[in-house]
Amino acid sequence: MKSKLSGHEPFDTNHLIAIFLSLCIIILVPIIGKIIRPDNRKTFIYILISIAVIQEIVDYVSRYNFDGFNLAEDLPLHICSYALIMSSVSLLSKNQFCFEFTYLLGVTGTFIAILTPEFNDFDGWVMYVTYFMHHSLIPAFSLWNIIVDGMRLRKLSILYCLVFLALVSLPVGIICWLTGGNYMYLARIPNVDNPLVFGEWPFYLIYLNIIGVILMLIASVPFYFLKNKD
Repeated sequence: MKSKLSGHEPFDTNHLIAIFLSLCIIILVPIIGKIIRPDNRKTFIYILISIAVIQEIVDYVSRYNFDGFNLAEDLPLHICSYALIMSSVSLLSKNQFCFEFTYLLGVTGTFIAILTPEFNDFDGWVMYVTYFMHHSLIPAFSLWNIIVDGMRLRKLSILYCLVFLALVSLPVGIICWLTGGNYMYLARIPNVDNPLVFGEWPFYLIYLNIIGVILMLIASVPFYFLKNKD
């Protein structure tokens, strides 16, 4: 039986390199989008979305080659999975809700995911690389919407995101129960080295929701100044 990638710790050399490269993607993508000619942006957007799709395909092929397709682990039902899909839709079509979800939940969540991944959950180096690519493309696409497209949050953006999460939590929770999975971390607390994640089921879900709202409120603060500037 194949064993998962081991020997990695938070902020070791490989993790620091991954963080640095992730930040490069997050910063450079919207900068490139801003400086290239407007008639070339659509082509660049298609290239970015193609990269997002290809890295997902590579990730799933790697998972399948490792131990087959596992319904408990391999369904795209985590928040970051929704965020990558919705950030791609927003990048292509400037969909307002997709942008809001991507920014408020995707960006805040992906930064935490980049800093505190589950190091015992990587099937191999391919999954290690695609993990950080996946989580860096989400904020990169969202910042493109803000910097290049001039998109802004609405007053009730946080409420809309919370309603969406509540609506998807029930069917995802049922899938977790049927498969033994832990999608959206509804069944078990994630095994991460993160002081913001603590408690036992179901109380940690309450804590995570409260922390999530606080992070979304903090993330929305820059838009107050952007609106005044606009």
